[in-house]
Amino acid sequence: MGRPFLFSVVLFPFSFGKLLLLLWTVLMLSCSSAERTSRPMLVPQETSYPENSPMVEGQVIPPDEIRSIQLYRGTRKASLPAIELGTSDFVTLRFDELSSSTRMFRVRLIHRNADWSPSVLSRQIYLSGYREDLIQGGEPGRAQNPSYVHYQYRFPNENMRVKYSGNYLLEVLDYETSELLFSVPFFVYENSGILQFETEELYGMDPRYTVHHQPFASYRYPRFIISPSMDLRVFFVQNRFWGRAREADEIDISEQGIFRAYLSRPESFVGVYEFRPLNLDPYDISRPDVVEIRSHTVPPRVYLFRDVVNLDVNPRRRSPSLFGTPSDTYTARYVDVHFELEIPHMEDAGLPVYVYGPFNNWSIKEANRMEYQSETRSYTGRALIKEGQYDYKYALVDRNRVDDLRLDASFASTAQEYTSFVYFRDPAHQVDRLLQMQTDRVH
Repeated sequence: MGRPFLFSVVLFPFSFGKLLLLLWTVLMLSCSSAERTSRPMLVPQETSYPENSPMVEGQVIPPDEIRSIQLYRGTRKASLPAIELGTSDFVTLRFDELSSSTRMFRVRLIHRNADWSPSVLSRQIYLSGYREDLIQGGEPGRAQNPSYVHYQYRFPNENMRVKYSGNYLLEVLDYETSELLFSVPFFVYENSGILQFETEELYGMDPRYTVHHQPFASYRYPRFIISPSMDLRVFFVQNRFWGRAREADEIDISEQGIFRAYLSRPESFVGVYEFRPLNLDPYDISRPDVVEIRSHTVPPRVYLFRDVVNLDVNPRRRSPSLFGTPSDTYTARYVDVHFELEIPHMEDAGLPVYVYGPFNNWSIKEANRMEYQSETRSYTGRALIKEGQYDYKYALVDRNRVDDLRLDASFASTAQEYTSFVYFRDPAHQVDRLLQMQTDRVH
């Protein structure tokens, strides 16, 4: 009987109104806690991926609930995610969360070296304003099953600006738990010096006799460069696969003020890298790649015509949509797209086959692994994709390496895009500054 007596003594100084207020506060806190935990935890994907993945070192693949990620310069979705330091340039981040309610996210920036290894540069040097920013005010889509909320973020802004050039990862975190959900690469360059780019076509580099592209860069460097052979590095990237950047392994400094760099012949790029078009635009009735649409299913199903290796090259489409253009309308739906692939003279590849593209962030995901069907002698796979325009590829995974060339046509017609980067090793901070960059299309 002692414990009840002590309890009554402790509560005695409170008025009845204060007691009710205390009980109401406790109840609201418990309800708020229950509400916060009612949303399923978003678990990010592992940062480990095949050795030659398009992902850069440290990049985090989003959980399945995060879809249709886009990062581009200004308002042009086809532009590279790159801004010039000290100008009014900005990048736009857009993504969807498969959810029926809006919420907030945290945003932060991480500086990286030229090869995407961790940088030792402190945030006080490369960032001004707050260490983190917020994404809020999502716009719910009108489509359901699944429902989604669309988010948009613009950087730099009044809360956070960048002060140093180089490679960056833009990271998005859960607001409540600070768990890292996903990250995307972008670039800040100084526009210093003059960069020129060209390619040479090579043949006989492989048994298929496919054309190869050997890139050459000529850079007229600024006066503060004292030792170009020691201070400058040049990287080439094909088709915006930043994780597959190749550093120039041949240099020429014979001419004063000019730094020439190129890839040796063995390191040249395959010049017939093929992309297959995917048109999910609901307002475009000329969709030759779609064989059937089942609108009554949840979500709607879209069946594509069978792709056949070496038989279905489309010469009319030469410019790939490397990062996709999901529909901007809030009536746009997510649809269950069914792929089918036939590999002549190879009933079963003996290796896992995947379909990948901008709809899964060019990542090899188990959900997009294809299964061999002995009845049709073909592979079938599927992916949940928002209506819009995309390109995609088929890939094998062999010994922890992505092989997305073996299932391409021998004479593909897709244009190739190359981006050249010139980096300067800053002796003051022992990190890489991005002096200049340039993008070119090779047809």
